[in-house]
Amino acid sequence: MGFVFGYQNSSNFYLFDWKQSGQGYVGRTAAEGMTIKKFKGATGNVPADLSLEEFWENQVSFGDMTVLATNHATDKGWSDNRLYDFHLDFNLNPGEIHIVIKDGATVPWDRTVVDNTFPGGQFGFFNNSQAERSLRRLRADRRRPDRAGDPGAGDVSLDAAGLAAVGAVARRRRARG
Repeated sequence: MGFVFGYQNSSNFYLFDWKQSGQGYVGRTAAEGMTIKKFKGATGNVPADLSLEEFWENQVSFGDMTVLATNHATDKGWSDNRLYDFHLDFNLNPGEIHIVIKDGATVPWDRTVVDNTFPGGQFGFFNNSQAERSLRRLRADRRRPDRAGDPGAGDVSLDAAGLAAVGAVARRRRARG
């Protein structure tokens, strides 16, 4: 699960990806934890530029996918039935991506990376295989603090409070049914 930002087209964007556990797929390995990736395809057409392997891999750069930052360990995956707070500052300072994840008073990740590839773009949520998610209290602020009243097309601060991972409940219901 995670979110896409700086979206230009189907093969040019940033992705925050959070794996619940380590998994192997199509010959690649995805480690448990959080990753910021950059996808930069030549044509802007996902089938021509990007493969499932590039979406799955989160430890090393591969193909048209570049790993910008990681937070991987056996205790870094998201947990079922938990509420997490996400905060993204994208390009508030030129080229800067700042992501904070909170689990109550605990901060499992607070990371800033600098990459100027996509200074603006659209935002969206990313969900690869989790059946149920709950999003609450979304707020996007498209204004830079240093330019009060001046909307910046690529300047986004997003708070997504209460992203609940409830997949285990759904799996238990299906198993009983």
